[in-house]
Amino acid sequence: MKTGLLDPVGDRRPARERACSLPAGPSEPLPPELADDLADDLHLERLLAAMSDGDRLTRDASRQVLLHPRSDPAVIEHRQRALSDCLRHRERVEELFALCQDALAVRRDILWLPLRGHPSSELSSNVRRLGALADHLEVLHTLCAGIEDEFSSPAFRDLAARLDQQTSPSALADLRALLRELALPDGLLITAGAAVDGTVEPVLARRTGLTHPHLLARMPVGHPRETFVLPERDQAGGEALAALRDRALEDLAHLTTSAVEEVTGFFGDLRRELAFYRGAVRLVDTLRDLDAPVCWPDPSTSDTTATLGIYDPCLALQRREAPVGNDLELRGAGLLVVTGANEGGKSTLLRALGLAQLMMQAGMVVAAEQFAARPVGRVLTHFAREEDSQLVHGKLDEELERMHRIVEAIAPADLLLCNESFASTDEAEGSELLLEVTRALVDGGVQIRTVTHLFDFADSLAQDEGVGAAFLRAPRDGAFQLVEGGPLRTSFGLDLYDRAFGTDLADPRTRPRSDTPAVPKEERP
Repeated sequence: MKTGLLDPVGDRRPARERACSLPAGPSEPLPPELADDLADDLHLERLLAAMSDGDRLTRDASRQVLLHPRSDPAVIEHRQRALSDCLRHRERVEELFALCQDALAVRRDILWLPLRGHPSSELSSNVRRLGALADHLEVLHTLCAGIEDEFSSPAFRDLAARLDQQTSPSALADLRALLRELALPDGLLITAGAAVDGTVEPVLARRTGLTHPHLLARMPVGHPRETFVLPERDQAGGEALAALRDRALEDLAHLTTSAVEEVTGFFGDLRRELAFYRGAVRLVDTLRDLDAPVCWPDPSTSDTTATLGIYDPCLALQRREAPVGNDLELRGAGLLVVTGANEGGKSTLLRALGLAQLMMQAGMVVAAEQFAARPVGRVLTHFAREEDSQLVHGKLDEELERMHRIVEAIAPADLLLCNESFASTDEAEGSELLLEVTRALVDGGVQIRTVTHLFDFADSLAQDEGVGAAFLRAPRDGAFQLVEGGPLRTSFGLDLYDRAFGTDLADPRTRPRSDTPAVPKEERP
């Protein structure tokens, strides 16, 4: 049984609408090393820590959802409406989650021996577990009534409607009656035949007369009473009889094992999906406590990205305050190039854009005042790395190797975030490498957001109108608000020097001649 809280069960949209949209399922998952790079580059662990608050299940569930973005706007909106219900009805969600925890503890509390070759023990254990799970299904049925009355999202209402039928009092009464019979309180009735070679075949379990609804049919009058009692010390006979019993119960044992796995699998899936929503609710509360804005993103826009006040939520969580937000409107541009002063907020904006895309396609709120973006297939990153401490690769070799893995895995409609790619070599070589990769990927339908100090690279794209790149520039005033503007040849290194050493060399009015030593501000008369 499917839960349907993250992904709709079936597609109820009109056929014409389905034909015009991307598939609801996930894209091909990223290779593990690229997924780890993405999580590291975007500082995803800070976000997961805020969502999980130390709970391993919530962290793992949230990471799984965030790193497997959905590209269908209908699926994204399905999750958004479910999350909206979770924000309004937190106590009911907590009750559902606690019920799933208790149901999954049944395996721990009841001895379970699903050992092939021991059908009697397997059946007996499964009957006890199914009996305990039936009690939890009964509680779930009660909770479903409240869900149908209070919740408005299709995710929760459809789940409640399905469970209302499958866990109805009559269905659970039938289940319990069957379990009483499978407990074999009056022994086991089997039929067996003899094959030509003398082996016993087949061996089938039968329902006993005690299940017959008429009393007279259960009376032994008129029925044969032949019996055979094994001698007390007949060990071989006892083993043969036990083997015969196990053969008769083998199919029933396997069927009840499948039933246990299906019910516990349902509770496990429901717990995992609720854990993600609980984490998303916790993140909303945390950001709001910091007075950091959040919004419901629009995944149905034709624009690649348009946002107001976007910021990096991980930076907000680290500093415990709302960072400076940025505005951005790319219209249809698939390529964004960010240049400008050092420490002007370029890398922070890049992370904010990547996290916003992942959060939107997970069905979460986004760290911005407004956010609209076209869903992508997957998000990949190519960020500058520190020098290899093992001295296995040079820095450029390592960058080229990572870019090679990305190019092999990337697909049209994916999003690539580049931060100072190929800055480990000289201006001419780095610009040429990055330019060739960027043009090839953009021509292949990949969206790219790149932060760079390579002027030749950025200037070549600015001169090429066919690429259709958009440009942002970090100003030198340290306000961390980027503005529209093409690349400049300077990276404002003097500004960085001034902030580090307390000088004002960047100010042309006080800039000393080349033969005059720089004097810190506090030492000047």
